[in-house]
Amino acid sequence: MPYHYSPLDQKNSAWFNNDNTRQSLTGIELAGGRMRGLTPFTLEMRYPITAIAGNNGTGKTTLLALAACAFHAPRKGFRLPARKTAYYTFRDFFVQAEGELGPEGVEVWYTIRHDKWRGVAPGEARQVRKKAKGGKWNNYDSRVSRTVVYFGVQRVVPYFERSAHVSYRGRFQPAAMAPEIRSRIAQIAGRIIGKTYAEFESFEHGKYALPKVKVGAQGYSGFNMGAGESAVFEILTALFAAGPGCLLVIDEIELGLHERAQTRLVEELKLLYEERKCQIICTTHAHAVLAALPPEGRVFVDNPAGQTRLYPGISADCACGKMGRDGAQELDIFVEDEVAAAILRSALDGELRARSRILEIGSHGSLKRVMAARFMEGKKDCLCVMDGDQRAGHEAAKAAVANHCDGKFGQKQAEIRAWANVRLTYLPGTGWPEKWLFEQALALDEDIVVGWKTSPATCWGIEENVLGEMFETALAAGKHSEFHALAKRLELPEAQVRSDLIAALRETLPKEFEDLAARVRACLA
Repeated sequence: MPYHYSPLDQKNSAWFNNDNTRQSLTGIELAGGRMRGLTPFTLEMRYPITAIAGNNGTGKTTLLALAACAFHAPRKGFRLPARKTAYYTFRDFFVQAEGELGPEGVEVWYTIRHDKWRGVAPGEARQVRKKAKGGKWNNYDSRVSRTVVYFGVQRVVPYFERSAHVSYRGRFQPAAMAPEIRSRIAQIAGRIIGKTYAEFESFEHGKYALPKVKVGAQGYSGFNMGAGESAVFEILTALFAAGPGCLLVIDEIELGLHERAQTRLVEELKLLYEERKCQIICTTHAHAVLAALPPEGRVFVDNPAGQTRLYPGISADCACGKMGRDGAQELDIFVEDEVAAAILRSALDGELRARSRILEIGSHGSLKRVMAARFMEGKKDCLCVMDGDQRAGHEAAKAAVANHCDGKFGQKQAEIRAWANVRLTYLPGTGWPEKWLFEQALALDEDIVVGWKTSPATCWGIEENVLGEMFETALAAGKHSEFHALAKRLELPEAQVRSDLIAALRETLPKEFEDLAARVRACLA
């Protein structure tokens, strides 16, 4: 389903791509070397919230570490209670056990939007961090000054499982926080979690913090909160304490939250980031998080054959489909029967097949009724691929779809026809699909100039010179009986014969198949 940009999305995109005063991180490039599972890549960021999705082991958390190390901060700047310094170094994230080797020969470039770099015009400019083989990372203190806060998965460990918190439970004291900030955090957290918090307060002891809230007359601390509930308070507390313009880096942002709360969290962060001009870079496996962000805020990371590959602007359905989610296809494609489905599958590459679902409906009349039902349900992400013999009746087909939309949709005839015009397409040829396939095959068999690139005779274990006669006999068998007749003659399964012939035609006559793929790709754009 296409993403619908809200006015808030447009405001966030506008300031992030034009405000040079916030030191926004707009790009990371691993130009050389290897960082755990990451090989050289380039990531561009064009929205203040960037969610990085991907399967386990593809380098998402490593990418977060690179982002956290982009900036420096004063020693007395904001830091989480458990941290000794207000900034991060690669040593914070890349720890080696006995016998392990750390990153060597690495070069990381950061693109940062700035307003006052010496000798450089305001806008985007780059800094580099390097580590030669056997050397150290270069010049941390020359990094751009910006507050960075990193949240790992530790934030969702329940407080009663944190031994230090349990040991010091009687020593926590209220932290310095303005009443209006405590009130705002309570309200925002309430909208995310779905509770009404009358009060919120953050308590501290040494390097440990503990949230406390009141719901109605009942007060309770982080020891009795759900993991997601306490994590939300931790994130919001840090966001307000870190100040405007900060960068939050969050691993698996959805942890501990149900799906509705995940969506609400993203929506609340959008509001806060427009107000405070901050930035988030996070990882996620959650459909709800990805779907709540515009395409500019999504990227999928993969590592086919051990090489890092990024897919910016990926849809939530496609990303989750790549991670194994059932029913994550973005487009339903309706066809009449299994022959049409086989032609279409042969036309689509692996990506398009993964993003779509091909459904065999039946007659062309049934196809039109299904399209009408989809329009009335508001589920318009579909494509109807009719047989070639229906091409001449395109105008009548549009009218039929509109006429099947009864009731209140009677007032939307023009809109329905316009929608059907781009959602109805046709298989190659002017006849039923088997007729087109066998006519093309017969023509190739008779064409001594063009001929087959790979003849199906090889697959079927027969002599080349008998193909033409077999195709003629199959065509004479009658409408929709062609493959049955040929399979019986070859003494092979009908599905195998159909697949072999279509594959041979796909290789020899690619244009007709590529045109079909282009129609599907256009619907997914």
